[in-house]
Amino acid sequence: MRKLALGAAVALALSFGASFTHAADSDKKISGVLIDDHCVTKFMSKDDPQKAAEAHPAACALKCAKDGKLVLLHGKDQIQLDKHGQELAMAYLSKPDASTKVTITGEKSGDEFKVASIEKTEETK
Repeated sequence: MRKLALGAAVALALSFGASFTHAADSDKKISGVLIDDHCVTKFMSKDDPQKAAEAHPAACALKCAKDGKLVLLHGKDQIQLDKHGQELAMAYLSKPDASTKVTITGEKSGDEFKVASIEKTEETK
């Protein structure tokens, strides 16, 4: 019985260690198109919604987001930004050189992405 209890305790300790390691590695970067939740619906029926939305102007996303929210369009997925992410996205889109092609850094939390930063995606050719 003691061996069973000891084995369970070791397994539990190892699982906690793994979860702490995983939590430290949970910040990740995702690239896509920063777009308002009104205009994103126009692009969702396309074969490649992200590619189709790349020409969407930052000024339109900023204007339309005042009555809605901003999302990150990544492939065919709409990634919901947390409240802080919404604030960062509005500030980012207010810049004169803003592009809707961005990379966000943060972590997934439930249905939302907890955004730590938003930056312009570097163009590659």
